[in-house]
Amino acid sequence: MSHPTHDHGHPHTAAHHGSRPRQLRSVLAWPAWLRVLAVLPLLLVLWLAVWWANAAAGAAAW
Repeated sequence: MSHPTHDHGHPHTAAHHGSRPRQLRSVLAWPAWLRVLAVLPLLLVLWLAVWWANAAAGAAAW
């Protein structure tokens, strides 16, 4: 019997240790507090853009 000449993709083989690039974790896998921190700058910019557009148009606050 001969051994197979191709790799079956077993994670325990020596050829795979460190050869694959590290995959990025999904944002959904982040903790909730980190997701909130990631979104806060965007919300602040959007809020300031709306405030600036209303001030430029002379619209009342509410």
